[in-house]
Amino acid sequence: MQESLRRRQGGRPVLESANNVRKNLLRMYRRQRWRVSHLWLFPVVLVYSELLLRLFCGFNLFKSLGYPLLFGIAAGLFLTCVTIPFKPKVNRIVSMVLLYLIALFFSTEALLHSSFQVFFTPKDIVTGTGGVVGGFLGETLRAIFHGIPKILLLFLPALLYTGTGKRRMPARRYRLSFAAMVLVAALVVQGFTVLIAAHGKSKDQYGSQFNYNIATQTFGLLTSTRLSLGSKSSAGGELVLDNPPADTQAADAQAADGQTVESGAAQVPATAPVATEPPITGDNVMDLNFKETSNETIQNMNAYVQSLQPSNKNKYTGLFKGKNLIIICAEAYCDVVCNEELTPTLYRLVHNGFYFSEFYQPTWGGSTSTGEYSMLFGLAPLNGVDTMQSIVDNNNYFTMGSQLSRLGYHGNAYHDGDYDFYNRNITHTHLGYDEFLALGNGLEDITGWWPGDQIFFDKTMDTYIDNQPFSVYYMSISGHCIYKDDDPKVEKYIDRVKAVFGDRYKQTTMNYFCYQLELEEALKTMVEKLEAKGIADDTVIVMTGDHYPYGLEKSHTFGNFEDYVTDLYGYTYSNSFEQDHNNLIIWSGCLEHENKDLAVEVKGPTYSLDIVPTLSNLFGLEYDSRLLVGRDVFSDTEPLALWTNYSWATDKGKYDSATGEFTPNEGVTVDDAYVDRMKTIVANKLSYSGKVLDEDYFGYLFD
Repeated sequence: MQESLRRRQGGRPVLESANNVRKNLLRMYRRQRWRVSHLWLFPVVLVYSELLLRLFCGFNLFKSLGYPLLFGIAAGLFLTCVTIPFKPKVNRIVSMVLLYLIALFFSTEALLHSSFQVFFTPKDIVTGTGGVVGGFLGETLRAIFHGIPKILLLFLPALLYTGTGKRRMPARRYRLSFAAMVLVAALVVQGFTVLIAAHGKSKDQYGSQFNYNIATQTFGLLTSTRLSLGSKSSAGGELVLDNPPADTQAADAQAADGQTVESGAAQVPATAPVATEPPITGDNVMDLNFKETSNETIQNMNAYVQSLQPSNKNKYTGLFKGKNLIIICAEAYCDVVCNEELTPTLYRLVHNGFYFSEFYQPTWGGSTSTGEYSMLFGLAPLNGVDTMQSIVDNNNYFTMGSQLSRLGYHGNAYHDGDYDFYNRNITHTHLGYDEFLALGNGLEDITGWWPGDQIFFDKTMDTYIDNQPFSVYYMSISGHCIYKDDDPKVEKYIDRVKAVFGDRYKQTTMNYFCYQLELEEALKTMVEKLEAKGIADDTVIVMTGDHYPYGLEKSHTFGNFEDYVTDLYGYTYSNSFEQDHNNLIIWSGCLEHENKDLAVEVKGPTYSLDIVPTLSNLFGLEYDSRLLVGRDVFSDTEPLALWTNYSWATDKGKYDSATGEFTPNEGVTVDDAYVDRMKTIVANKLSYSGKVLDEDYFGYLFD
């Protein structure tokens, strides 16, 4: 028996048993390896996609990297829980569908950011970009063609899973207990990351100061999308009442209760009498009826508005009373275009009216649509393209179209592009104008198909120039990218550009100037027609761009990051202030003649939200300066320009939210309390802008 045991211990049977155990362990390992591989499929794919998106968009790959990594892992584990309870065949089909949807979403955002330099929420993509794609099909196809390498890289995981997954990563059905363990792991990772995001350095971006574009850069695309779907507007923070004054000078001008100096504009209710000769003393304020309501948000807004100090009337109040008004939103216009030799009409209008030496058109996110909204409504557009779409069901009481329409002005709005681009056929009939015309709903009968801005302005002026007083709005198109060598505008104007600049700029940048020269010719025609009619002194022209020329930002070829905006500006910008500088034109012939002494330089930061309150004061409209975010630039209200990323500029200095640093102007010293006060004011203004739109606040006030 002992001999038999020795044979078993040292002989072949023991060796065979050991080999069997080793084989079984290897088999179990391989099975578990496939389990682990499939378990980490979605976390790996989501992290991979987030990193690629950062790389494609030119962001710092490692800044705040922990957020997209951890949020990506958590989201991936959640998706794993969706698939693993199914049978293998269903599991595989569901996994493939999810992988292709992930690739499609990230590819869409990568291409949109390449074209617009901002991210679009899913709602923006559905409601806004359809018009963009249809209106600029050639440019869209070009962007897709040059974005093929990006698309392929983002679709690579889905393609690999489709081609090799059945063999290398077979789908399996797991027990519900295992799915529960994965779900718990996902919740732990998600909860841990949320805790850090909600209480760390980026807590404001994650919470009350959420901005889709900034949040995507910080937390990742999936997280910013989740946050956007969970909030009604992009700025949902509560309004902080009884703000301290913006600075000590403003405090001296107020009562000692520490109310904030802020300004805006509003028009009297339709049933209230309008003073024929408003005094130039007192405040621009109305006797508002804050009706009782059970809506707690509106109650909070009422208290906020009543806590604000209205702006004062001044010697410019009523200067343009009764005059005609033409407002122009110029596609991709930038102040660098204003050149005394190349664009003499632009130069004349910029410098011979009110000259704004520090004007900004902030990048609001949402491209042209939000640029239009900011200058027409005097409120910050917080929800991208959907901001303008939301006005349809609201009382848009304070647009200049609405205010002047109530005074009997003849009003038209025009666009020399497709009538349904950005759904303008729906939104622009709610701006207070009698009619909106574009290509496809009647403009072509006046101008012909696809006119340049010069023909566009010329032909449409004939339809209203005898219907005075008139209130007109133009959205131009000739400055739209892509700035191609073979465009007719380049052939038409390139010699003029070269005669002025020589070889100073690269070819694509020169093309941009050629595109903008069509606007120069349009303005030249407009002024000449007004002067020939003898009404230039009785007409006001207002113009700024919709956004900086992001079409020059980068070439549309993969791997070529040549920045033509840097070529245009002459420097590489690093913040919003350096990126978004622009011109504001507020000109009338009277400022070159009888009121020449009033054509002054407006110093300090101004921006597009100041246009409506400033015009309301200049046209002598009785309005409440507390109801809009901007200010009458001729009042004693402190200058302020703000961005939806919570950066801001005043006459004291600039605060960059990306770095968290305030840089005082030369010779200026402020304390931390000033910076904190301004942060609160800016947060209030943004929150108020979102709530006005969400709650139809002006419908409540002026029903």
